[in-house]
Amino acid sequence: MGLRIHSAIIDLSDANFNGITQVLECVPKGRICGIVCCGTSEDLEYHDLLSIVKSEIYNALQYCVPITLIPQPILPKGGLSIDIYTLDEPENILIEEQGGICFGVIESSQESMLFVEGIPATDFSANVKEQSREVFGRLESLLSEHGFSVDDIVRQWNYIGNIVAHRDGKQNYQEFNDARTEFYSTGLWHNGYPAATGIGSEGEGIIVGVIAYKRAGHIYPIDNPLQVAAHAYSKQVLIDEEANAPKSTPKFERAKVIETERGTYCFVSGTAAIRGEKSVEAHSAGVQTIQTLENIEQLVSPDNLVRCGCKPYELEYAKIHVYIKEAKDYEEVQSVVEQRWPNVSALYSVADVCRSELLVEIEGILTTKI
Repeated sequence: MGLRIHSAIIDLSDANFNGITQVLECVPKGRICGIVCCGTSEDLEYHDLLSIVKSEIYNALQYCVPITLIPQPILPKGGLSIDIYTLDEPENILIEEQGGICFGVIESSQESMLFVEGIPATDFSANVKEQSREVFGRLESLLSEHGFSVDDIVRQWNYIGNIVAHRDGKQNYQEFNDARTEFYSTGLWHNGYPAATGIGSEGEGIIVGVIAYKRAGHIYPIDNPLQVAAHAYSKQVLIDEEANAPKSTPKFERAKVIETERGTYCFVSGTAAIRGEKSVEAHSAGVQTIQTLENIEQLVSPDNLVRCGCKPYELEYAKIHVYIKEAKDYEEVQSVVEQRWPNVSALYSVADVCRSELLVEIEGILTTKI
């Protein structure tokens, strides 16, 4: 049993959302465990667009599912991308909505998995720390109520509006990292931090989605010999206008391998052209893409998995998301990705990366079967 991803892009011109229903008609509805959409609208603010997308999906399915909306323009022509995650065989998936948050739970005698849709802050005009604390507070309550602790999180997606901008003398990404460290402070993290992406998005909002998983001894943090672990970065690469201000490191692993009853999954964190802890000295999106792909190939190689205590899996790419800082670089980046990974399903979108000199970031989900 495994995970499948059904992908489509619909045209949002004339505010036509009928394409959502048409896409869902092609998917086995009883097996859907989550939907991730990416796109923006010139006519609608984020919360309004999210409300419409959820309404269309709920009306088509006649029940709620976890839905994440990423506010990033997709390439090359805009619209709304839809990734529908389904399981190969029907399972006892409990999907509920609580406090406006939809989540799913899969449980057996051996394991427990919780997947939570992207939680947006209520007020995108509030500062980053206030938004982050609100979102993390709601997430912590949900985890606790369903028997999970914060250190059961294995994958986290963090969408941060104007990620490298400064507000009140604080960089938005650094403010987010400080709030994340505060949120993580109650965890023991015996299995390492989550795999994670911290990426820019349109607007000023904070949106966080997670997967949590419990099964002792079957969770592996994967680091990369080409890169310093992000949570071990030195102060020199952390940004803050106050030279002596305490700065929290980004708390994530380069990847996380999860062995489940449905198969083995590898979550590759947002990865960029960083060697050691420094950005590579290349101002070409194409060159940075090559170096990013090299980082990922090294990360998920069987030899490196063994080095990190895992089995030497031959992993296959189920889906990658390629974030490009400048839309003008799309063709160059796409060409590099398709030449190196010709059969990999990829989504491209426009987003700022966490360092101003970085032009590309790539994340992925890889799978194999036990």
